[in-house]
Amino acid sequence: MARIRSIKPEFWDDRKLAKRASRDARLLYIGLWNLADEWGRVNGDPQWLKGQLFPYDDDIDAGGVAKLLEELKDPALGAVIAYEKSGDPYLFLPKLSRHQRLEPAKVPSRLPAPPGSHADESAPDPDSPGPGADENGRDALLNGFGAGSSESRADSPERGADSPETGARSPALLYVAGGREHVAGGRDARVAATMLGTALLREHTEQLKPKPPRDVMRRTGEQIDLLLDDPEITPDEIRAGLAMLRAKPKLGPGVLPGLVHEYRQLQANPDLADDKPPPGSSRQAAMAGQQRSGRQYGGDPVSSAEDMRS
Repeated sequence: MARIRSIKPEFWDDRKLAKRASRDARLLYIGLWNLADEWGRVNGDPQWLKGQLFPYDDDIDAGGVAKLLEELKDPALGAVIAYEKSGDPYLFLPKLSRHQRLEPAKVPSRLPAPPGSHADESAPDPDSPGPGADENGRDALLNGFGAGSSESRADSPERGADSPETGARSPALLYVAGGREHVAGGRDARVAATMLGTALLREHTEQLKPKPPRDVMRRTGEQIDLLLDDPEITPDEIRAGLAMLRAKPKLGPGVLPGLVHEYRQLQANPDLADDKPPPGSSRQAAMAGQQRSGRQYGGDPVSSAEDMRS
């Protein structure tokens, strides 16, 4: 049964996908979202997919769909994984949960699980929060009920003894040790990454006076989530980029990736930076943000340009 799915604006700006998959292949990919179940599994028979997604297109047949699927199976994209069970073809969409709110724990799959490690990616963890577990935390932050607020929602459920406390030992704050490994790997990686994004957004907005409009916070959160999806970028680098953004109040959230890139370039290429950044510069703001993070969470503060480059 087809399902309603949403398309993020960033989909159309995905250069990697656009360079490796044709326009029709990208359209097929979106169609697979509608057909996939809550576990990211879908019937992989090209003839069936043709009938479901291109019923009125006479210029494409099952063979054409099969060729489009080959584009999406490119390991460099990681968009589609094909597998067979009892001679029947199936597809697994490992990135579907990044674009959609899935609830596999509530809806058992009627399709067989993908083999090997992909089965772990597809299965929900009964001991971890379900998909979208931190959406309430993100929504509360956007509505002005973030951590540290004396207010609380009257309709918010009371936190149970087994629920993670904000600011305690939850995965959201484990990023202070600086390593990407705290949110990478395991079936709860996506939940931890979402909580991490909310924690970074909260840390950023708490240092802004006055509080930015909700739409600005929402777009900042989206940029943070996109940066966290990049395995080459660490939470500390995102934090430094946010500090640079705070030093440039006239700029919007869309420049955050560029600021993170600037910070990384300064660290990787010391010759690009002066020994002493001018007062009020983005580099000085990034250094100040690192110092505050070090003092607050017990890390080593960045106290000089030389420290930033080490």
